[in-house]
Order: sequence, then structure tokens, then C-alpha cells
Amino acid sequence: MKTPSVSLHLAIFTALAWLLSCAGGSTSHPAQTEICDNGFDDDNDHVVDCLDPDCLNSPACQSPYEVCTNGADDDGDGAIDCADADCAASPACTVNPTPEICTNGIDDDGDGAIDCADADCAANPACTVNPTPEICTNGTDDDGDGMTDCADPDCAANPACSPTTNCTEDNVYTGAPAATCPAGTQCGITYQNSTYYPECRASSTFAGGMFYGACGTGSACPFGSLCDPSYGCMPFCDAEHTPPSYTCPGSGICLFSITTTSNRQLGLCKAIDNCDVVANDCPGKTCVLLTAGTVCLAQTGGISEGDACQYADDCAAGLICVGTCMRACYLSSGDPCGFFEDCYQLTDANNNPIPVYGVCDSIF
Repeated sequence: MKTPSVSLHLAIFTALAWLLSCAGGSTSHPAQTEICDNGFDDDNDHVVDCLDPDCLNSPACQSPYEVCTNGADDDGDGAIDCADADCAASPACTVNPTPEICTNGIDDDGDGAIDCADADCAANPACTVNPTPEICTNGTDDDGDGMTDCADPDCAANPACSPTTNCTEDNVYTGAPAATCPAGTQCGITYQNSTYYPECRASSTFAGGMFYGACGTGSACPFGSLCDPSYGCMPFCDAEHTPPSYTCPGSGICLFSITTTSNRQLGLCKAIDNCDVVANDCPGKTCVLLTAGTVCLAQTGGISEGDACQYADDCAAGLICVGTCMRACYLSSGDPCGFFEDCYQLTDANNNPIPVYGVCDSIF
């Protein structure tokens, strides 16, 4: 009768094992939830309250203030940074359409800094310290503000810029009536920002250079002339009247013209160079035949032989414009015309023969 006893013990052991397995095989206490504002480590992870990651979204651990530039919902109201109404007055969240005006004594952009004290004005000319004042009669932009002499507001009170002066284009020629200018100045033409205009200029600007020669120090040229980088001191000539009221001094010819801001035309005289049209002996320039002689010009049209032309300086070196650019030649020898060509003489507008040079053309 011992066998049934063993079976009974086995059945009791099996039932206990089943009960233990259903209980999870453990006798520990169930896990606790961290309470985020009681000062205890409720879930036994060694981190208390708001330091516990479990409390990240707990209202008890949210900041009462929204930081408006960190990309986080600091106060836990569901709105982040500038989308949060708490940030409405934050400078980081305000758009100010008004730029700072650097000279009006007002905080235009509302950042608490006025005029030159505002970083927005750092590059403004009104806020830069320039140790060089504008000299109002030397033709130079001394203070670097893009305005020269009387065109600069700094010169408004300068006698040379007074409206009582009467310096006009009519006073700039050699032999013209003198303008009313302050002591130490004379009426001349200033070239600035691609424009020409008359003004009373310091007498020193006329104390150098020579007619038809190189300009002096500081582009100085004698009264009645203008310094040109290619041709030196070019005297003025009357390009508005026929006959002209003022002609070129010496043997010069009234070849170029400029237009002033008053829409007046001033001619510029060029000296006759007596260069050789065939040999083109003008270093860096082109020898051009005119009815008055030959001149070296810095720029020409560069039109090739056989192509149509209109003006004396249209053609390339060694050519003469006669409606077509034709090869220049010496009347005395016919050179450099070819075997079946001859050197034909030219005439001016009054049918007077032009000496020395002709053009090569076929004898047939």
C-alpha cells in the first residue's frame, strides 16, 4: 500500500510547483510609480522627483516661464518659443520693419540704441570718424564720402561755394571775362563722377603743367585748360558757335568736346603731332590724317581696309577714311601701293589738295 502514498506526495509537489509558477516565481513587492513632488525615490531607481526621467512631462516639473529661443516647451502649455503667447514681447520674437536712421536722434528700430550707438549704424558714414575734412576748392574728395568740393554738404558755408559766385562755362576759356570767385580761387572745370561742371577752384590747381604738354602735380594745368590722362593739358575752345568765340592757342585744333552738367559744349584742343600715317610712328597710339595735319590718337575705330567708315578716326593704323578705309601712301613715291595700284591724292571739303599722303587704289 506504499505506492499510493508516493503518488499522493507527487501530486502535492506538482500542485505547489504550479502555484509557484503562476505567482511569477518571485516573492518581491510590485514596482512603484515615481511621485514627482514628494521628495522620495518612489520607484527605487536612485533618482528623486523631477530628476527622474519618469517625471519629464509631469506638470510639477515644468518651468513657469517660457524660454523663447531654445526650441523647448519650457512652461508645458503646448506652445514653443515664439508660438507661445508669453514670448509676444520678446525681442527675439518681434519683427521691426523700421530700420535705424543713424542721424535723427531716435531709436527707430526699438532696440534701445540710438543712432551711432546702434550696431546697425557701424558702417554708416555719419558714424565713421574721418580725420580728413573736405577741402572745398581742390577738386578732391578729401573726406571720402563720394562728394567733391562744393558738391559736398560740408562745404555749404565755404565762400568758394557761395551762390554769390558767377563761375560758368563762359569764364573758363583763355581770354574770357574773369568770374567772381573768392580770393585764392579761379573759375575752372571740375571732373567728378563722370560729370563736368564749372566751379571756383583753388589757384594751385592751375599752377602746373603746360598747354599740349604733361599735366603737373595733382593734375594741375594752366588756367583755360583741362588735364586729360591721354593727351595732357588740353586748352578749351568754343565748340558752340561758328565762327568760334575762342580758338585754340598756338597751332592746336579744336578736336574733342565735353558736355557739362548744364548741357553746355566745351571743345578741347589737340596739338598737331606731324606723325607719319603710313609708318604709324605714334607709340601706343594711332596716327590719323586730318585736313589740318596728322595727330596721334589714343583710340580709333579700328575698322579694317575695304570696310565702310564715316569719320577720320574710324580706321585702323595705316589707313585713311574716304568713305571706305583705304591704305595710306606717300604721294612722293607711291609706297606702299602695289604694282597695279597708284597713290591718289585727296582733297578737303573746299576741294583743296591735301599734301604728303594719299590712298592706294587700282589703276584700272
